Amino acid sequence: MCGRFYVAEKDLDDFAALVNQVEKHLLKKAGEIYPGDYAPAITPGSTGTGPETGERKDQVHALKWGFPTSKGKLIINARSETIAEKPMFRNPFRTRRCLIPARGFYEWKDAETGREKVKFYIAPPDSSLIYLAGIYWFFSDREGNMIPCFTIVTTSANEDISPLHHRMPVVIERENKGIWLYEDHLSEAVRQLMLPARAGLLLPVRAE
Repeated sequence: MCGRFYVAEKDLDDFAALVNQVEKHLLKKAGEIYPGDYAPAITPGSTGTGPETGERKDQVHALKWGFPTSKGKLIINARSETIAEKPMFRNPFRTRRCLIPARGFYEWKDAETGREKVKFYIAPPDSSLIYLAGIYWFFSDREGNMIPCFTIVTTSANEDISPLHHRMPVVIERENKGIWLYEDHLSEAVRQLMLPARAGLLLPVRAE
């Protein structure tokens, strides 16, 4: 699963500069992002009017992490294996996929002795930016305001992550961003992106 991820302050500033003024004040927090926090997200844009016909323009928005439920619980992850069938996820998966820029994410492993868990930070060895696959939707709060919320898509853990946990986020590499945002949700290309990340892309280190 993915219960926390990391957004660098520089990245937050860069992406905040791309959102509209109404949303900009929501992107206040860098560092460890928790469920319920707002984070920058890349979403599909409408067909642009640039020099090339059909040019697509990605957009950046401030989205809140977690799909709310009637019992107050936040659904922060969606399993890739069932995302196309689950009532909560199937429409967002079909029409509203997004990318969550991050430098890494966190996982906890049971300690060999005692009950305290050990925290690990999982990121590319070169500290480069990664993109977590997400879906988003609009939910009404108690005042009737429509809040854009996202959840992170997960898959089986690869060989680097499986010693810590049996699940991991779907990680989209830079060259595949357009596939996740724009291809048909049932295409083979999208299905391939939801497989575990290639070995060596991410490495876990014990967090201080």
